[in-house]
Amino acid sequence: MKIMTLSVSIALLTTSVVARDLNVDGTVCMMNRSIDRIIVLTDGGPRVRIALGRPVPIRFNAHDYDRNDLRPGDRVHVVAQRGTAGLLARQVDVTMRVGDALVDSIFRTHRTVVGRFGVREGKTEFFSLRMPEMHSIRVDAKAAYGPTGRVWVSSLKPGDLLEVRGAWATKDLLKASSIDVITDREPSFCRTAARRGEMSADTQAREEGDRRFLNKMED
Repeated sequence: MKIMTLSVSIALLTTSVVARDLNVDGTVCMMNRSIDRIIVLTDGGPRVRIALGRPVPIRFNAHDYDRNDLRPGDRVHVVAQRGTAGLLARQVDVTMRVGDALVDSIFRTHRTVVGRFGVREGKTEFFSLRMPEMHSIRVDAKAAYGPTGRVWVSSLKPGDLLEVRGAWATKDLLKASSIDVITDREPSFCRTAARRGEMSADTQAREEGDRRFLNKMED
């Protein structure tokens, strides 16, 4: 009888743990530089904030996926649990990559590429740009401009998501004419869905909350 009671208790405990799992399907709208926090527009409508610990596995087509390759607009399936500060991911599966076409940039067919800022070369205006699939290229930013004027490499931060336009000087060197920092850029459909039915004060409060969450300053 004691053995049966113990077995039943274990089964109930297991059921209780599984019951706390939440399945979230949706589109990544925003993420921070460390890619350990994301905001997802769920297929059901509401936006959710999800923390991704470093040990959390990320998969694509049943293979390990480098979180540096995550992009706003990617479709994901997240298994998460509720924590004191919100949702905590246990597993993330990328179901569709918005950046698939950008993989062509590895073969130098595009003059506009998107990647993450890597390392500045000394005090020069050269830096490495991390591309999809663990590839990197060198960028010459001596003549690069952005939406507000000249872009200096010293102003860029590790992990920044950059859209770089230019011409290939060699197969491994892109001479940039423009650099746009899109780390905090949100797809327009995400913004539209979030603002639907909101008053301006509500929008301002939510957007401030999103920024605080991504910057790990959530109360």
